[in-house]
Formats: sequence, structure tokens, C-alpha cells
Amino acid sequence: MPRQRTWARLATALVACLLVLVPTSAASAAEPPTKLDALRSGQATLRVGTDATFPPFEFTDAQGNQLGFDIDLVRALAARAGIKNVEFVQMPFGNIVPALQADQIDVGASAIYISAERAKAVDFSDIYYPGGLAIFANEKDNSIASLGDLAGKRVAVQVGTKSVEWLKQHQPAAELITVQTNEQMFSSVRLGQADAVVTGAPAGKYFIAQQGGLKQIGDRLTDENYGYAFQKANPALRDAFNTALKQMHDDGSYAQVTEKWFGAETTAAKPGGHPLFNVATIVESSGQIWQGLLVSIQVILSALVLSLLLGAIGGFAKLSRIAPLRWLGNAYVSVIRGTPFVVQLFFIYFGLPQLGLQLPPMAAGIISLGLYSGSYVTEIFRGAVQSVDRGQLEASRSCGMSHASAMRHVIIPQAFLRMLPPLGNEFVSMTKNSALVSFVTIHELFLVGQTIISRTFDALTVYLFIGLLYYLMTNLIGFATSTIEKKMAVYI
Repeated sequence: MPRQRTWARLATALVACLLVLVPTSAASAAEPPTKLDALRSGQATLRVGTDATFPPFEFTDAQGNQLGFDIDLVRALAARAGIKNVEFVQMPFGNIVPALQADQIDVGASAIYISAERAKAVDFSDIYYPGGLAIFANEKDNSIASLGDLAGKRVAVQVGTKSVEWLKQHQPAAELITVQTNEQMFSSVRLGQADAVVTGAPAGKYFIAQQGGLKQIGDRLTDENYGYAFQKANPALRDAFNTALKQMHDDGSYAQVTEKWFGAETTAAKPGGHPLFNVATIVESSGQIWQGLLVSIQVILSALVLSLLLGAIGGFAKLSRIAPLRWLGNAYVSVIRGTPFVVQLFFIYFGLPQLGLQLPPMAAGIISLGLYSGSYVTEIFRGAVQSVDRGQLEASRSCGMSHASAMRHVIIPQAFLRMLPPLGNEFVSMTKNSALVSFVTIHELFLVGQTIISRTFDALTVYLFIGLLYYLMTNLIGFATSTIEKKMAVYI
């Protein structure tokens, strides 16, 4: 009986403890740390997607620092919201909304117009600057005086912007020329490749003040406004930005930031002329170019190693006597070679996060480039092995060598020598394709060049110099493969 009472007391005490602990655990589980809490504690960094080729909202200086109205305002809003760390991620404008949906960034800040269509995919902050589309044309062109005059004209617009859909609805007779960057829009008019530009009025006025050569046609076409874009799953961050924006309006600090970037836009001095090839542009941006070159080399070398590995595995799979392995090798080559590299790159960077697999930009770029090149290396490997006379394999086997030993000591050395010329061509092609990884925010040589052009508007100088660097890299690869081929020929 005493033993029963003892067990009863223990059971009662255990139940009492559970009753005390369970509500506490449930309460703590019901309130997990939010993304905003992590940002305020410094455990996470606020990732801000921006296309820093759109002055005065966002651009880069000669040292690679990001400047502009959006950059200053986002930093100020983040500080007021208690966010400790902010990182600006360079990407094409058209990739900002997909990057938000894929959780690659937390905020989109790149002079984004608030629209009902975009609001279906992302949330917007309160209005932070009034915008509106306007027409800009060459200052010597008097044939355009209104929206109606754009019928049959070539009109430059930036991909992913409101200008594209607005013109399709309000002036379908215009011939749209879609470009990637702000600088390309204005340059297309100055060079005669387009007759007009339809873009945000503030950016157009800033370009006229800084570079000249264009004029605004009439008043603004629309009265739209700019807002910052947020993930729909993160309303707390949006609300924190809205609260901070109201505080800046109330204490006058917003007016100070606005005055800094827009107050003197119509009185800024226009720069003087410069030589056709302006060496000063390269010298001033040498630090940026060097960093971009290092990143490009890192991407190329990493993808080269991956492509060789995948090519060897794929080649052996296609030569295998095991049917499932041959099917896998054939499927790899068929799928990867049969689809564009850019589609594969975007699928890995933007598509896989929706399946629960999120890769950093560098990893996504290297894997995409390695996969794509590896499919061609697979066929190079298979063709080289099969080009060696089969009689040599049979002779090796008759001498007592195993199949693996014969492949290793007789077939593969000869095949390797035959692989070198096509491998060199493939690696040259891969080097040139590496410029496309800039679409997933990797700051390689081509992306750095675009940011420099957005600041200097000196496309001729920058593209010529970057082209020279790629030419040197591809010729270095050709020289290396040729040297290895000569050395190997001595032993075979």
C-alpha cells in the first residue's frame, strides 16, 4: 500500500510538471523568430536587389561603390528600422521580381513602378518618389512632338519595365527595341539605332543634364509612382520600411536625400568631349575591372574542372556495356545540348528554389556552365575513344591485360591526344559563355563592364577593352592545349 501511494504521488508530480511545461513550449513554438527579428539582431543580412545602371537612382562609381537615391534611401530606412546589415545585389532589372519570389533577395529597390500586375507577385511599400513615363528623342529631331508621332518609329525600352506594356497598349504602332540597361536605351537614340526612348522622367532628365544630346517631348505620359518591392511572405519588413519612410518625411531627412540627387538635375554641368578611345575610363575603373577579371577566371577554371569530370563520367557511361548507364549518358547529352544555356542557368538559379533547393549565385553559375560544357566534353571523350583502332584493345587483351588495364594504358593515352584540339575549342567557347553568368548577379568581367558604362556612357572604350581581355584569355587556352598536344605527341 505505501508503495502504491508513492507511485501515485510521483505520477501526480509528473502530470503537474507537464501541465506547467506544455503551455510554455506551445507558446514559444507559436512565436518563432521572424525574418525582421533576425535582421535586427544582425544574424541575417538584408539583401537588396538592384540594377545599378540607372542614375540617379542607382549606379556605381569608379571604385565600384554603389551610389544613388535608392541606395541612400534604403540604407537610411534600414537603419531606422533597426536593421544592422545591408547588402546590395546587382542584377538585371527584369530579374528582380523573380529573385524575390525565389527568396534570393529580400527587397527590390531599382526605381520600380507600383502596378497592379506586379502587385500580384510582390508587395509594395508606400510611394517613395513620384515618377511617370516620358518620351525622349534626339535634340536635333523635330519629327516627334507627341505620343502619336511614335507610330512607325523605333522606340527603345528597357526589358521588364512598365514602358514595354504601356506602349503596347497605348501606341501599338511603335516598333519596340528592347534593351537590357538604361545606358543602352539612351545610347541607341544618340547612335541612330532608335528614334526615341520611353522611360521614367526623372532618369531621362538626369541623363540630359549629365550627357546632353536628348530632349524631353511634351509632358509626362503617366503619373505613376515608385515603390520598394517585398516578398508577400514578409509583410513585417514592408511595414517597418513604411514606418521609417513616414518618420523621414516628418523630420525632413527625406527632403535632404531628395535634394541631394534631384535638386540640381537641370543645372548640372555637361561634361566636355573625350577621345574616341578614352584611356582615362579604363584607368579610373581599373580596380573594378581587375576584380571582375578575377571572378571570371574563378568561374572559368571551376567550370572547366567540373566539365572535365562530367565529360569523363558521361563518356564512360555512353561507352558502357550496361544499358541503364548508356541511357543515362545519352539522356544527359540530349537534354543539356538540346536546351539553351541561359534557360538552364535561370532554371537552376530561379527555378530550383521553388522546389526547395536554393544555390548561391556563384555555385549556380559554375554548375550551369560546367553542366553545359560537360555535355559537349562527353561527346568529345566518346568520339576520341572510339576513334582508336579497336584492334589495339583486342591485341592488349590477347597479351593478358584486363579490359580496364588496356583502356588505361593503351586506349586512353591515344584518345587523350585526339581530344585536345576539340577540348581546346570547347573551353574557348565556355570562356565566352561565362559572360552570361552575369544574369544571376555574379560580378564577372561583363557585368562590371556594364556598370562602368552606366556611369561613363563610354561603351566603345569599355567593350573594346573587355573584348581584348576575353581575346587574351581564349588565346591563352588555345596556346596551353597546343603546348600539351606537342608534349604528349612525343610519348605516343
